[in-house]
Amino acid sequence: MIHNWGEGVDVRPRSGAIVEENAVFVNNYVSMSPVKSLQMYPVAYCEGDDSPVRFNTIIYGRKGSKLDVGSKIVLQGRDSRGEIISRAIAAENSEIYARGMLIGENRKSKGHLECRGLLSDTAMIHAVPELVAKANGTELSHEAAVGKISEEQIEYLMSRRLTQAEATSLIVRGFMDVEIFGLPETLKEEIKRTIDLTMERAM
Repeated sequence: MIHNWGEGVDVRPRSGAIVEENAVFVNNYVSMSPVKSLQMYPVAYCEGDDSPVRFNTIIYGRKGSKLDVGSKIVLQGRDSRGEIISRAIAAENSEIYARGMLIGENRKSKGHLECRGLLSDTAMIHAVPELVAKANGTELSHEAAVGKISEEQIEYLMSRRLTQAEATSLIVRGFMDVEIFGLPETLKEEIKRTIDLTMERAM
């Protein structure tokens, strides 16, 4: 889903999946335009054996948007695997709650959650990673990092004759690199175009 909502819109997408044996489920969500509010929390149940699931999320909050975004994977089958990867940028008084939950219910299940965020002085990001192990032997991990764009990076790029806006845009583009998601080439190019358009409008 690549959403482009209006600034006064409240968005509430809802989705869920049951993943059976040898099935693969991949969910990609991209929202780069300002909205009034966004709340979503898709859930995938890995019921079958060897059932991998991956959630990829790219969120750019601007103009006071309030975004509550996350996903949940329940690892029930033998050799079920789950991965939640999110990139969030909060600017212009926006608020982002980046959530993720992995529940390991099979001793031969694995899951990883990764949340990274960049924010401006007037914005807020609250990362909420949750790991729930219900079976001895399940392997669950997470990493979360939230911070401001480095002034040193901006100054270095400005010393290379970029304006402050151009330097910031370049850093944000690098942060939102979609190569990490392992997307199909056509979708990867579409998301890159969306990011480029958003950066141009923001500048």
